[in-house]
Amino acid sequence: MKILEEIKLLHKEEIARRYFIINSFDGALTVLGIITAIFVAGIHEAKVVIVSCLGASVAIAISGVWSAYFAERAERIKAMKELERQMLIDLRNSIVGKSIFRKSLMIAIVNGFSPFIVSMILLIPFILVEINFIMIGDAFYLFFLMVGMILLALGIFTGEIAGENKLLNGVRMLIAGIIVGIIITFIEILKSKL
Repeated sequence: MKILEEIKLLHKEEIARRYFIINSFDGALTVLGIITAIFVAGIHEAKVVIVSCLGASVAIAISGVWSAYFAERAERIKAMKELERQMLIDLRNSIVGKSIFRKSLMIAIVNGFSPFIVSMILLIPFILVEINFIMIGDAFYLFFLMVGMILLALGIFTGEIAGENKLLNGVRMLIAGIIVGIIITFIEILKSKL
């Protein structure tokens, strides 16, 4: 099957869409947490931001691919075995059996790479600092603006899927980011008092 056909097939599977939203959200909040901590700690080095977030993003991507692949594969094999039991036939070499690997892999890729891609997009301001295009202070503010826009967009997307108020869902996602920022800032303030 061609890759485009696989992507179209994957689009029909709501689990991939769910993984995309959940893990893009996780990627955005993870990077937000790291960069907020770096910002409130007064560390203003783009290289530290990039390396810290890149390390976390790679770990999230690998974890996402691995965990989703094996979880999806297990669920699909279980469903196939149940179907085999009911139909009294072996489906391993059927279209159902052969699609288990492909579908599990495609979903795993969505699961692992959606947070990685979001994280890499959010690192752009700090990469611009490294090539002397903008100053580090501007990079932090641009980052906070970008993460807010991504969280808002993810919320709007969930509102679209559910047929609910898109802006309200966007604001709900944005509130999670604000909560992360407040908690990390509070922790840093407590830490500095000790």
